[in-house]
Amino acid sequence: MIEVMREATVPAGVDEVWAIVADPSRAQEWFDFADRTEVLSGEGVGQKRTQHGHWGRRKSEVDQEIIAWEPGRLLAWQHTAERLDGKPAPRFAASTEFRIELSPSGDTTTVRLRSLQEPAGAVKGWLMKRLGTKDIERALDRSLSRLTDLVTP
Repeated sequence: MIEVMREATVPAGVDEVWAIVADPSRAQEWFDFADRTEVLSGEGVGQKRTQHGHWGRRKSEVDQEIIAWEPGRLLAWQHTAERLDGKPAPRFAASTEFRIELSPSGDTTTVRLRSLQEPAGAVKGWLMKRLGTKDIERALDRSLSRLTDLVTP
């Protein structure tokens, strides 16, 4: 399992932060991977959606299914399909899960972003660690910075 995790304490209560991170229509405001997110069906656990964005210079689409929904605490999804420039993306991960974890502390909230990927083989795992981890770390850092900017008075 390859885990990339970043966290930050943002100057807002958990309800305000949850209202932003749980709303797919606001993903493009803070989540570095998203240009827009389209809800296909459902609400909460089982919701299906497609996140449109970019990976490098290529257009990306990630089909997602919500696997955890605990208001004010946890939002998690798994990737069910990935496309680059409209074609199936190379399969480096056998599975990908993304988690947004919130921990309230008075007037602030600690936000933890976690990417968990099970490599689709030893060589692909080595490539993912070597080539992809730093890009994901930078994207998560940018996401946390943008989220902080959104909630800072």
